[in-house]
Amino acid sequence: MPKIRLFFKENFFQNKPIILDNDKLHYLKNVMRKKVNDKILIFNENEEWSGRLQLEGKKKVVPEHLIKKSETSPDIWLCFALIKSKNLNYLIEKVTEIGLKKIIPIETSYSEKYTPNYERLEKVCIEAVEQSESCCVPKIEKKKELYELLENWDRERVIIFCDEERKGKNILKIPIQGKKKIAIFIGPVGGWSEDDRKSLKNLSFFNVALGNNVLKVDTACIVSLSSIRNLL
Repeated sequence: MPKIRLFFKENFFQNKPIILDNDKLHYLKNVMRKKVNDKILIFNENEEWSGRLQLEGKKKVVPEHLIKKSETSPDIWLCFALIKSKNLNYLIEKVTEIGLKKIIPIETSYSEKYTPNYERLEKVCIEAVEQSESCCVPKIEKKKELYELLENWDRERVIIFCDEERKGKNILKIPIQGKKKIAIFIGPVGGWSEDDRKSLKNLSFFNVALGNNVLKVDTACIVSLSSIRNLL
C-alpha cells in the first residue's frame, strides 16, 4: 500500500480535527479508497503528523502523533528563463524534489513570453513535496524581467550565472561552502543576450559551466541545483 502524505497550510494540534477540502476528499475516498479511521500522514511547512480519517458528517482528519519537525531547505533561489508551458511542470516538479527556497521564472531577450498558470504550478510543487517526503514547499514568484529582478539585488546573495558558452568555471569547483544565500541563473534556449549580460555588470557573480554539452533549460536547472546542494 503506497504511503499517503497530504499537505495542509493549517497548524496542527493533537486531536483537533482539520476539515478536508473537496480535492483531498476525492483523492482519499475515490482514488485511494480510504475508509473511516484509516491512518494517513499529514504535514505543513513545520512538521509531519500521523492522522486518522473521520469520514462521517463533516469530513476531517485528526492529528494524532507528531512524527518529525521540518528540516529547513537551503536558501537557494532558482531564476530560470521562461520555457514552453508543456515543459514547465516537469521542471518545477524535479527542482522541488531536490529542494530549494524559491522559484522565479524570468523574462530575458530570448525567453518565452507568457504568463504561467501559477495555481497549477503550486499544485505541482505540493505534489512533489508530498512524494519526496520533504515538508518544504518552495515559493513560486510571479515572473519578472531580468533587469527588474536584479535592480535592488541583495549583495549577500551569491549569484551563480550558468553560461551556455561553457567558458566559466566548473560548477563543482566554485568556493561557496558556508554561503547562506544563493541564486542560480539559467538562461533560455537561445542563450543569454548581450543586454541580459549587461544587467549583471555591476554585480559580482560566479560564471560557471555545467559540462561540455549544451543542456536544455529544464536539464540545466536540475544539474545546477543538484550540484549546488552537494556543495553546501
